[in-house]
Amino acid sequence: MEDSKLTKSNNPKTNYNLAVVTHCPSQQTATIVMVEKPSVFSGIFKNFPISNKDKQDKQAQKTLDDRTKFLIVFFVILILFLCSVTGFFVMWFTDMYNNSIISDLVLTKNSEAFKWWTNPPLNPELRIHLFNYTNADRYMRGLDKKLKVEDLGPYTYIETFGKVNVTFNGNYTISYRENRTYTFSPEKSKGRQYDKITLPNIAFLTASAYLRNEGRMKQMGANLLITGPRAFKTLTAHEFIWGYKEPILELKNSFKVGDSNIPNDDTFGMLRTRNGTSEDVMTIFTGEDDLRKLSLIDRFNGQPKMNYWSTDECNQLDGTDGSQFPPHLMDKEQPLQVFIKAFCRKFPLVYEKEVNILNGIPAWRYKAPQNVLAHPDNNSANACYCDVTTNNCPPSGIFNASLCFGAPIFSSFPHFYTGDPKLYENIEGLEPDEKKHLTYADIHPRLAFPISGASRFQMNIQVQKAYWLAGMAELKEGQYLPILWMEVTSGKLSEELRTMIYHSTFTANAIQLSLRYGSLLISATTMAMLVAVCYYNDKNVQFLQKTQTTT
Repeated sequence: MEDSKLTKSNNPKTNYNLAVVTHCPSQQTATIVMVEKPSVFSGIFKNFPISNKDKQDKQAQKTLDDRTKFLIVFFVILILFLCSVTGFFVMWFTDMYNNSIISDLVLTKNSEAFKWWTNPPLNPELRIHLFNYTNADRYMRGLDKKLKVEDLGPYTYIETFGKVNVTFNGNYTISYRENRTYTFSPEKSKGRQYDKITLPNIAFLTASAYLRNEGRMKQMGANLLITGPRAFKTLTAHEFIWGYKEPILELKNSFKVGDSNIPNDDTFGMLRTRNGTSEDVMTIFTGEDDLRKLSLIDRFNGQPKMNYWSTDECNQLDGTDGSQFPPHLMDKEQPLQVFIKAFCRKFPLVYEKEVNILNGIPAWRYKAPQNVLAHPDNNSANACYCDVTTNNCPPSGIFNASLCFGAPIFSSFPHFYTGDPKLYENIEGLEPDEKKHLTYADIHPRLAFPISGASRFQMNIQVQKAYWLAGMAELKEGQYLPILWMEVTSGKLSEELRTMIYHSTFTANAIQLSLRYGSLLISATTMAMLVAVCYYNDKNVQFLQKTQTTT
């Protein structure tokens, strides 16, 4: 039989108790066993046991928290990345930024663009050069073989320009009339308004053109009634430009020719109808429904097209009046179309080069092409401008505007620039010069309106003789006599307009570049962050899996 007895150690420094185990009382044998004493903390740990399951739960919670943090960070960066990529695409591959700026050009009631369009904050300059025929008397008496002219001027006038009778229509168009007044500027002129100048007698030569197809009796009757100067007339510069009493026009009842009549007013001036409110009504698109149609001409005097020319293409009212173009048409490869109502036709302008004007503001220079007035043999597009009844085409460099003027007026560039030399072979004093006589416009590439340039055209009259009308014997049938040439420039821009152009150029460009490269930088940065976050998360997952496997 086995018995045992526990004996405590009296030594406080020992951590053990002695246990005496008796195996057999009869044999009086025993075994001594040392038993560890319980410590103070053993009871605490005994009451709060830590199991493997608790450790796994804590590890799972930590993993869940890490994954939640990862997803939050990932989606925040992803949103930033998508926004920056969207901004990058918008700024680099669309016109949304430019459209947001040029949308302010739309013509709506009470808008700033409408106020500036109605009363432009600039004063163009009209510079007029008159051709003084210095030997008209000697030539008409057969003493000289060629006419001699001298280019007098410019006679410079400051233009005040505005729109009147403005009407908003229901189809996103606006109708108006132009009102112009001119003030002579002595300091910018080379000559005085009262200089005496000898020029072709426009009224007499026009009467001859009307009468040439009339019968002998009507021609002879007109010949008797017309008194005073015939082919040439001496007037002051002011009279010839803005008007004078013309005796020939007082005989208008004698000049009835079929359905045509000499104008009822007996006052004649080459630019008389230009001063004041125009009788013509122009209708253009406001751009409110479609910015690509901004300022395009819809109707002229209520008609959707003209009826002067032989084809629909030439009768179309393409383009604008030249003061504003649709910004989307600013393309170096495509011409801009300008409708010149004085000539009843459109003129193309082709891109030439980039220039800097107004202290560094960039602009695109457009110019009239060299062949715009060329004979159809050299420019087939001009075939429709030939005389429909006779199929007669003027030589290169001159355009038949007689249908538009109601007189044998032909337009050209100054001094017959780009024209056939035979136009001026019988006239001395004409010196074509590209620098002086080229028509061009410096157009803002974003705002699409001219901020500088010069529109230069010359007016000529063709000699069309009436057989029984005296006073033109020495003049050659069909000869073109230059009258005047005029140059219209933008003049001085107001400080308000300069500031607007400056901000639309430099400030807008700076913002555009910041947004472009800012979106590029943010896109690259957020992409790198996405890659780094995904890489870190992947490494963390691998580490946890390895730890769990080891445990």
